[in-house]
Amino acid sequence: MMPSTPLTDATSAESLAVLLTQQFVKVDTVNPPGNESALARLIGILLSEAGLQTVFHTLADGRESLVAWSGNVSDGPKLCFTGHLDTVPFGSQPWTLPPLSGEIQGDRLYGRGSSDMKAGIAAFIAAMFQYRETHGEHAAVLLILTAGEETGCEGAKALRNLTKPDFNVGAMIVGEPTANELVIGHKGALWIKAAAKGVTAHGSMPERGENAIYHVVDAIHKLRLFSFAGIKDELLGYPTLNVGTISGGLNVNSVPDEAAFEVDVRTVCGMSHDELLDEFGAYLGDRVALKAKLDVPALRQEMHDPWVSDVGRIASEITGIENEGRAVSFFTDGPVLREIFGAVPTVILGPGEPSMAHRTDEFCSVSSIAASVNIYAQVIETWENQRRK
Repeated sequence: MMPSTPLTDATSAESLAVLLTQQFVKVDTVNPPGNESALARLIGILLSEAGLQTVFHTLADGRESLVAWSGNVSDGPKLCFTGHLDTVPFGSQPWTLPPLSGEIQGDRLYGRGSSDMKAGIAAFIAAMFQYRETHGEHAAVLLILTAGEETGCEGAKALRNLTKPDFNVGAMIVGEPTANELVIGHKGALWIKAAAKGVTAHGSMPERGENAIYHVVDAIHKLRLFSFAGIKDELLGYPTLNVGTISGGLNVNSVPDEAAFEVDVRTVCGMSHDELLDEFGAYLGDRVALKAKLDVPALRQEMHDPWVSDVGRIASEITGIENEGRAVSFFTDGPVLREIFGAVPTVILGPGEPSMAHRTDEFCSVSSIAASVNIYAQVIETWENQRRK
């Protein structure tokens, strides 16, 4: 039997996943401020009633990540599924339907977080429950549902910093939106704030001051000429940098004594973010002070790993899409959690539509949710068959 839920009676794992997605979308977890505790607690009750152990990890007031597992902590090896509970804001453009409605029209389930990535969480839970219904016991699974991913993997980093659990993890699925295509890598992200100081003076006597904006402009010009010296990753491509914001000055008739800009650096495997920050500091000189605002490593998984190959085969059989393994541009909690569990085989695979992430009128295909349940269910089944040999 499916576990009792406050939803409606689901007639299948696929319909349960859709109902759960609707329920999850209706919980406002827009970050900032986050308020992920409401959704973490709702899912925690669902999983606890189904017989899983649950622990909540506090990130801040009203903000919690959820860790849940079957059996004993050290039983395994466990298949880990991870996803984030928070969403980005609704944006400034009006929505056709309320962004927390979870309303279905045709094959589309609308709402903020439907694709990114509450449908993925719902699909894995439904697949996990299906395994229990078929076999009378839970598979060896670990769920890590984090707060604060959208603003720099804060929840995952808090797990890394606060505890070193001894979960025996054998492989990991990151349920981010991939339209059920197998993804095996993404670039790292290093966001840097560069701040310059000057000396204020009246705008009619600029020679008496020191213009901080000029220091910033000089630094930005140097960054335009910066070279990563031919660094290239076969899967992830080249590292990049982009100056995304600039600020400075309080009024037009004063010499500004403060100015700043922010740089989005996307890195590939093998690049040390600490060393890169030092390199930028030496390159730009002491006119600007650099500080990392966000630091997430790159992720790359070899396709020839047997488990990864199995996941790709299963996804291809269900969707009809050939899966040779590709990379995506967005970052995930995956590499942060790998720092806890080690370099376990890791894939990114979820029902959400990547092009819908962060967009007005975000939706997830209902048929994609159903396909994802079937993919996850077969992955769990295959995992258990191999584990029990």
